[in-house]
Amino acid sequence: MNSRSQGAGVRGHGSGIAYRVSRITLPSLLFAICYLLSACVMPGDAVPVIKIGVIAPFEGTGRPLGYAVLPGIKAAAEDANASSDLGRYRVLVVAFNDDLDAPTAAAQAQALALDADVLGVVGPWTAETAAAAKSILAEAGLPALVETGVPIPSSGEKWGDAALAQSVALAGQDARVLLDALVADIRAHSQPTRAGVAAALKSR
Repeated sequence: MNSRSQGAGVRGHGSGIAYRVSRITLPSLLFAICYLLSACVMPGDAVPVIKIGVIAPFEGTGRPLGYAVLPGIKAAAEDANASSDLGRYRVLVVAFNDDLDAPTAAAQAQALALDADVLGVVGPWTAETAAAAKSILAEAGLPALVETGVPIPSSGEKWGDAALAQSVALAGQDARVLLDALVADIRAHSQPTRAGVAAALKSR
């Protein structure tokens, strides 16, 4: 008897717990599950990212140039991301320091070439660094917009405001041209590629 009574007591206590869960906890649990499911991003739903590379000096004597041109390039990318022109894609700007040094520029060009998500490059910014990077980028089929007309001050001299302002204008212009080529490739082929971006640049 005692054993059966204890068993019945356990069952009664258990049913009470079940009742409280169904009345209070269960709706909260269902809400939490729905919320989590709505917040989850499935692998197939992830936003695809394409990259624009920047090769510029961010250290040493060329530091003012690098940090002058980068904001304009990022701003152009942000404008493109805020629009619907890129479709389901989003652009990320990745910046690589070349120290205004030709071998370093070549190494950074190689790094960008190896990243399949990089579909275009702005820079480098001097004749020497551009020459070092050019063949590497071309071999990888990676289109690059290079500006070598910016006056570089001699060692020990300060950067002039006019030279930096010119660089800023060119950087923003080149970024927009490259982004327009990306948009044209996306509209023509749905999925952008280096070859498609290069073709769009040539057709401008």
